[in-house]
Amino acid sequence: MRNEDITMRTLPRAGLLAVSISLTASCGLGPTPNQERAREQAIQDCSAGTFDFTAMSDTQPLGRSDALYQKMIEATGNKQSVSMLDLTNSAGWSDEWDRMVGVWEDAERDELNSRAQTPGYCWKGLPSNSGMSDRPSDGFYLFIRDNEPVQFVRYRPDVYPIQLLPGAVVTKKTVLGMSGSKLQPE
Repeated sequence: MRNEDITMRTLPRAGLLAVSISLTASCGLGPTPNQERAREQAIQDCSAGTFDFTAMSDTQPLGRSDALYQKMIEATGNKQSVSMLDLTNSAGWSDEWDRMVGVWEDAERDELNSRAQTPGYCWKGLPSNSGMSDRPSDGFYLFIRDNEPVQFVRYRPDVYPIQLLPGAVVTKKTVLGMSGSKLQPE
């Protein structure tokens, strides 16, 4: 067989492959917006570090997250105001934290860093609803010390004992009062 015959047979196949790749890319089979956002976030500067919400570490430096979550739920039943420091102390937590912020579904890196005062941090496992579920994703109460994330408490979207308005930051001195069935900064 001559080289010209091989070239003539291969050329149409290569053209068909190029057309099919082009059609696949243009038919929306590329990355989803969440995948694209994750890719962009991965290449951003994470000079301060990366905090992982997917890892429930054996080392919980402040105290057991489940103990604090339970105390938060109990406090909603007491119908009385309580300081955040009293709440964490009642759960056996150390007071080695400065502030707490809420982390909700589809939180953005820059907005979270601004609220938490954690410049240069990247966040793995931020709550996200990819549209694959009717159920909202879990959220987190994130505890920070000296501009570094220390620990989080996960809450279910149907049972969140502390209602934080967008932009709210809770400190040890913050008094939480009842608002309906939730605790809320006074």
